Parts: sequence; C-alpha cells; structure tokens
Amino acid sequence: MTPNRNRNSSVPTLPAPSREVRGEALERAHRLADGLFPHQVEGVAFLLGRRRSILADDMGLGKTRQSILALAESAPDGPWLVVCPASVKRNWEREIQAVRGRDPVAVVGPGAPPHRGWRGWVVVNYDILGRHETALAALPWGGVVFDEAHYLKNHTSTRSKLARRLVDRVPAAAIHCLTGTPLTNRPRDLFPLLQVVKHPMARSFLSFAKRYCAAEHNGFGWVTDGASNLEELRVQLYGVLLRRSKDDVLDLPPKLRTWLPVPVAPGTGRREMRRVLELLLSRGQDRTRLLSQLTGARHQLSKAKTSSTIGFVEGAVAQGEKVIVFCSFDEPARTIADHFGEAAVLLTGSTPAGRRQALVDRFQEEDGTRVFVANLVAGGVGITLTAGSQVVFNDLDWVPANHWQAEDRAYRIGQTRTVNVTYMVAEDTVDEFVRNALAVKGALIESIIEGKAGELLDGDLLSELERLMGGLSPRVATLADDESGEDPVDRLLREVAQAVEAQEQEAAGKVADGARRSRLSTQAIQELARVLTGSTVTRYRAVSNSKPGAFYTLEVEQGDVACSCPGFTYRGTCSHARTLKGALAAGKKLPAGVVREGG
Repeated sequence: MTPNRNRNSSVPTLPAPSREVRGEALERAHRLADGLFPHQVEGVAFLLGRRRSILADDMGLGKTRQSILALAESAPDGPWLVVCPASVKRNWEREIQAVRGRDPVAVVGPGAPPHRGWRGWVVVNYDILGRHETALAALPWGGVVFDEAHYLKNHTSTRSKLARRLVDRVPAAAIHCLTGTPLTNRPRDLFPLLQVVKHPMARSFLSFAKRYCAAEHNGFGWVTDGASNLEELRVQLYGVLLRRSKDDVLDLPPKLRTWLPVPVAPGTGRREMRRVLELLLSRGQDRTRLLSQLTGARHQLSKAKTSSTIGFVEGAVAQGEKVIVFCSFDEPARTIADHFGEAAVLLTGSTPAGRRQALVDRFQEEDGTRVFVANLVAGGVGITLTAGSQVVFNDLDWVPANHWQAEDRAYRIGQTRTVNVTYMVAEDTVDEFVRNALAVKGALIESIIEGKAGELLDGDLLSELERLMGGLSPRVATLADDESGEDPVDRLLREVAQAVEAQEQEAAGKVADGARRSRLSTQAIQELARVLTGSTVTRYRAVSNSKPGAFYTLEVEQGDVACSCPGFTYRGTCSHARTLKGALAAGKKLPAGVVREGG
C-alpha cells in the first residue's frame, strides 16, 4: 500500500496497524517487560518511542537496564556502544550479561576496541574516548548510550565535541543520554544533551540561552548561567526527556541492593588470602592467626576501593542525594571524609560519645552536610540517618548482621523514600565470594518468616568459607599450581564463589518470580505495545503571526513538534510549536489559529 502524503509535508501518513500487528506487539511487550517494575516498562517505551532521548530518572530506578533493553530492541543486530565513567564500566558489563547473556561484551581499557565486524557491546569510559575515536568511528553503531551524561554539560568542551562527532557518524542509530542530575535547574547544562539527541531546540545556543538561560550581554560577552521560562522549558522537553523521582514511583520495594564491581590492582590482598586458605585446607585451629591474615587482606582491599567509592559518592551528591558511607577500617573512612571536607562528617570508634549525636544532627538537619562517613561497627547501630536514602559500603564485612543493621540506619521509621544500598565489590578477589554469600543470605531473610531470620543473622562468612572448602573435591581444594597457569589462590576463591553463586540464583528466583509477575501494570504494557507498533504523525495547521493569509504546517510525533515556519527552521523553536506543545501536554483545547488537519 502506498502511503498518503499531505501536500504540505514530506512525512507519510501511515495506515493504522492491523489487529495482527497489534497482537504481535503485545506479545513482544510482555517479553520485554518480564522482570521489570511498571515504571521501567514505561521507561523502555519512552526510549523506544523517540530513538534519541534523555532518561533522567533518580539514582536507583534502573536506567541502565531500561537502556540496554531499549537499545537491543531498537537495533537487534547491534553493535552497541556504552560511554560511561571508568568507575561503572564493570557494572555495565555485568548488567549487559544479566539482561543479554548471549551478547559478547568488550570493555575498552587497557585493551583496544574490537575491529569492524563486531556485533556485540563495547564499553568505554569518557577519559579515553578521544584516544580511541578513530577505532570507534569505524564501527557501524546501531545504538549508543552516554551514561552519567552530565559529564557532557559543557557544550564547548572536547568531551562534548567528541560525543557529537561520534553520533553524527551514525545518523540512524538509537541514542540515549542517561543522567540522574536535574538539569532543568541549570538549562545551560542541558543544551549539550539536546545536541547529542538532535533535538530542534539545540540548533542555536544563543536563541536557547536568551529564552531559557536568562542570557545577558555584559559588554564583553554573553552570560548564560541563569534560568528563565523554566515551566515552559519543562513543557517543551516533553517527549525528549523523561524524569521520575523516587517519590513519583509507587512500585518500588522499600530497599534496593546493588553490587558494584570495581577494579583494584592485581594481587591486592592475595598473599594474606593464600595464608588464610592454607590454614583452612590444613584444618588449622589457630583462629587468631586466621583472623589476623583475613583482616590484612580486607584492609588492603578497603584502601584499594576508596577512590572508586569517592567517585560514586561524588556522582550521588551531584544528583542532590545525601549519602551514608560505611567502612570497616578507620583509615579509608578518614580518606573519604577528608575528600568531601565541610560537606562530610566522620564517626569512628574514637569519636567521643558526647559528639556522636551532634554529628548525626548535622547530617539530618543541615542541607550543606551531604555525606555521613562511619566505621561500620561504631556507626552501624543505635543512630538514625533517615536524611539519606543512599547507603554505600566501601567494605564487605564477614559478619552479615553488621550489614543489615547498618542498612537500617536509613531504612527505619521516618524514612519516606526507597533506600538504595550499594556494595563496592573488588573484582577478582575474595570480595566476590563475600558478595555472593551476602546476596544469598539477604534474599533468604527477605523470603522467610521473621522468626527464622535470626538463624541466618547468626554466624560469620569465615565459617561459611570453611564449610564450602570442605565440600570441594581434593582435585580442586588445593593451592598447588596446575596446567592452566592461573594463580591457585584466584582459582580456589573462584570455585567457592561459584558454589555460593548457585545458591544465590536459587534463592533469588524464589523471592522474585511471583512478585515481579504480579506487579506489572496493564497500562504500562499497553503503552509499550503501542510504541512497538510504530510511531504516528499528527498534523496541524497554524495561522502565520506576521503574514496575513499565510499558514504553516506543524507535525507532532512522539511528543516532538516541528513547524514549517522560517523561525523554527533557524532556532528549532517558534511560538506556534511552543503554544501547541503546551496545549497538548496540558490536555487543553488547541490554541487560537491552530486546527488539526483531517478533522
């Protein structure tokens, strides 16, 4: 069938989708939505509806997973590029593997990008994007995502120009900008993201700045760090930017745990862990020596993770969050607190009892105090920290009860928001065993009656490690070198981590299966199915404001409004488009002089 064309428009009017197409789209929507919260289904629909868009949800609402699903659906054959801060590269790799287990993932740095012909995912950090620009430009990207896209907020910076050059080479690609920072409070920082997603308002920075940045000329140049017409700007962003706060989302559980893999130098804590494993394999009874070696390994890992923790907390603070950070050792805790200066308070075992409540009060009541850093034991019990909804563990404690008690400093009566708990996990170390064991115990505690939970809170993970090693075959339970060349400490720790991981998957499945299926919203599924059937264009005709008898055509697609007038062609916005979009977004009658074509 040949599409009908309006003589004033180059965009075809497509026929309505058939019943078969709608049915197939509904089946696809159910498959895509499996395991998602309703707000995440709506987010996927938004990203699919406008192939170049900005998802600006609060931290903890699952932007990463929404983007992975939408990119894979938009460009099923790939390849896909993820540009993100270095601190979250491994988390992206892990999420991609969780959602798209069969897709290959290449993490750039220190290795080079894959060659042309690659059909999987590539993850690269902003800092080395320029170094690999030529190699990345050679790949025909089907989708590109910029995570923590506020890193691009200076539209004249090299980083922002690199991002624009990258997307300019792939005009058909789906492009996502992900950020948790409320950029509409500083419109100048939003402009580069609009450039990346090719929004019409990004055609002229001066026009944008005059209208939305309260731009003034001071005799030397334009000052554009203000804000103006913010309510109008929010309306004009409808369809290209979606932001949900945790307060807006009603389907979240009260607490969400995330395990964030972070890189550490190879061999960190390995010597001490070798001695721990040797003692366990020999069935040694010297518990004091065992704990001493284990503490030494944990202390090294704690110091090695501090920079990653600082980077993560900086991102959360930049997004308006108050953050609680727990460390098992005082030295890393002081390093983190010193980094944030007056914006942080520090509580350790040496903090006088008379000062502790004053530190808590500062965090609870003073807006300028954004970070509460505490020793896990000293600050993990007996205090209330409900001003923060972000809890970060720099260290993984070997006594699970210490973690649950510390989490509940924020998750308690008086907390009105979902608490996001992030555990920093040192890659390829004993942390991975601890992570898996904590995840199993956390899932089981949430799935059983309260009376049985105490049994799981008792004990420590050293006993768990000893038990698991006792169950390994003699061929595996050894520190002797083998043909693989792998360090025997790494090999043995990997074996016990995998043993716990199997338990984790079983426990998590029991907790999540029924609950996730029951929470899906029919409305969210239907919206996703509607998007999957393809977009439609609605046309309007508007009377010219300056030329009597002249008319312009406005086209509305997925919330975007384009006008055929000269002003829109130059500036990317005009009074016709602004007033029509305002009326449509508010559900009001059409503005005077605007009529819908075809009735």
